[in-house]
Amino acid sequence: MAEILFDTRPKSRREDFFDRNKEIEELKDVILHKDFAAVLGIRRIGKTSLVKVTLNELPDHISLPINLGKIGNKKSYPMDVFSRIFIEGAVETIKKYTFAGKVSKIIANRLGIDPSDILELNWVKIGIKLREFNTQDVNEVIRALDSVSKDNKKYLVVFIDEVQNIKKVKDFDLGSFLHDIYEWCENTVVVVSGSFVGVAEEILNQVEEEKPFFGRKFFRIKLERFNEETSKEFLSEGFKEEGIKVDDKVIEDAVKHFDGIPGWLALFGRSYSYAVKHSHPVDIKVILKEAAKEVSKDFTTFLKTSNSPTRYAEIILALSRLGNKGNLSEIRDVVNSLFKENVESSRLNELLSTLVKYGFVIKVGRGKYALPTDLPTKIGLRHSAKIWIKKMS
Repeated sequence: MAEILFDTRPKSRREDFFDRNKEIEELKDVILHKDFAAVLGIRRIGKTSLVKVTLNELPDHISLPINLGKIGNKKSYPMDVFSRIFIEGAVETIKKYTFAGKVSKIIANRLGIDPSDILELNWVKIGIKLREFNTQDVNEVIRALDSVSKDNKKYLVVFIDEVQNIKKVKDFDLGSFLHDIYEWCENTVVVVSGSFVGVAEEILNQVEEEKPFFGRKFFRIKLERFNEETSKEFLSEGFKEEGIKVDDKVIEDAVKHFDGIPGWLALFGRSYSYAVKHSHPVDIKVILKEAAKEVSKDFTTFLKTSNSPTRYAEIILALSRLGNKGNLSEIRDVVNSLFKENVESSRLNELLSTLVKYGFVIKVGRGKYALPTDLPTKIGLRHSAKIWIKKMS
């Protein structure tokens, strides 16, 4: 099977996953030592791919995916939203590994329905009962999967994608959930991923420092952007796969605009290749706009769920006005003069800290802040902030 570097979906084979051998081996080491892992990095950096590729190379390990990226953009959700995502992941595992079939009976018994309704994900039947499904029930299912995995000489990996969204779920006790797995499931490890790195770190630190999980730790694996040389190599290899010749200037421009984010580079490579192959006009601005739309959507979701959305939007526009970076007093002066506000430095500092935790702003020195360096993020943030301010005025 040919490699497909410019596929923008998560990868599952090492040969399609460019320049991450070190991180794959690091994650393997954590899993094989039965430790818990946290894969951290900004969106579109390759976290889900890293986990999928690693697990694909560990045939003795089966995975239970809990994709919290499916949680919506409201501030909070009841426990049954988590339970639904958990059951979807459990059924995916049950269908993939026939020996896990008996686990559907355990879920069905807990909910008081027929096992076939679980396997068919009959939400009409399941949905009514989901409110009765709690953290203990979730742990019971994982204990059962741990047991049948062990009986079949396999290990279980619980993969919680976008762990920061757990903050939105009411009545779910993450510390208790992890503690139960650590204490009772000797055949199971947990891997989490988080795109809003500061928020994910905050959650993990809290879990590590409080009972009942106190004294245990997550091994952090941080995925960084590609450097300039690796970005050029990625695009060159990808275009070679696609069978098209591309001018060095095109690659240099793309590297400058997309600044080492694999997801953006793959999107650019795929769009550019398609245009060249099918004799369509090639316009990097259109590709930038497409990427920026995704960022704009992410930031708008953040604004909708935050307590000070207008202030956050004002900070983004102030930084943009300052040439994308500035110190605390400069940002404060622009916000106050541009939007006729009277925001104090201490309050502004709090707001900036939150934007840094979510990765929408980066700290570049003591009291100095900047917008992220890739162009799609700058454009997307600016667009979302402008729309928000316009809507609120």
